[in-house]
Amino acid sequence: MELEQLKQSWDKLSERLEREEVLRRQELKIVMEGKVSSYVNKVKLNQCLGWIVLVCSIGLLFVRNIHTDPFGWIVIGTVVVMDIFLFSPMYRILLRLSKFDANIMQQEQMILEYEQKYVSRSIVVACFIALLFAYVIIEALVRNAVLTSNWWLWVILTIIGSAILGGWRYTVERERISEIKQRIIALKQFEEE
Repeated sequence: MELEQLKQSWDKLSERLEREEVLRRQELKIVMEGKVSSYVNKVKLNQCLGWIVLVCSIGLLFVRNIHTDPFGWIVIGTVVVMDIFLFSPMYRILLRLSKFDANIMQQEQMILEYEQKYVSRSIVVACFIALLFAYVIIEALVRNAVLTSNWWLWVILTIIGSAILGGWRYTVERERISEIKQRIIALKQFEEE
């Protein structure tokens, strides 16, 4: 009789542990899905804001009557090309990741690929901005423009502000990517147990 009761207790305990394990796995998956969905929404918002700035920049070219100057069109074209070749592949990875139709190993590979693309995109964008600043300074010097101390102050402040803002955005995005990666790893470890 005692053996039968012990076996029943053991079965109930095993059943409870299995239920708790399933609940914990579901909880981990829900948290990860929430993080990915939140990140995808922020990326969508940033992308929309970027396109709005681009359209406003085109409008500014016409309002300031400098639409015949090729420099503005080169910058806008370069931004569009960078968006197509650098951002679009990353966005497709995020959309695939947010559908949660892949197994945990594929999800881990996707977030690692996204992270690599994010780092390389950040380097390309930083180089583009640096070249843009260099061009503006060189162009002003070539045109023999009167470079007042105010002009230099604004250029230096803009460069410093861009570097600070870019570095801050980079670290924030890396933290978000890292958090998603940690959630995927936790879910993977949980499935392996």
